[in-house]
Amino acid sequence: MHQELQCFMYHSELAPTAELSCVADIVKTARDFNQLHAITGVLIFDGQRFAQYIEGEAQAIDFLIGQLARDPRHINFTPQHNGPRTDKRWFPSWSMAYVLLESTDPLGEMSCLCGASALEKLQELLPELDFG
Repeated sequence: MHQELQCFMYHSELAPTAELSCVADIVKTARDFNQLHAITGVLIFDGQRFAQYIEGEAQAIDFLIGQLARDPRHINFTPQHNGPRTDKRWFPSWSMAYVLLESTDPLGEMSCLCGASALEKLQELLPELDFG
């Protein structure tokens, strides 16, 4: 039986008590978890802020949202979009793509948006990103 694809996007900030080195652990943990649960997406970090977009089956996404909301390595967890993905996945080959931005401007602009506007801004930004 095919499950409906869901997508979720949020932004947050690195917790003041978190070491910058924790970001590598976040990426590794995300890739391992997501691969096991057929979740794909991207994590963008600008040195102080995170933006993450994930897509997968609704039950797996809902569970992960709960985990993300409780993660003490970031603060000001702010959901921007949560809903069905009506077309194909944006990141079919990435259990978790990771991008480190040199500028804080893109995430600053994106953090003010919600719903379809947040997704549109992310989609505009994607061609400019160097995925790793």
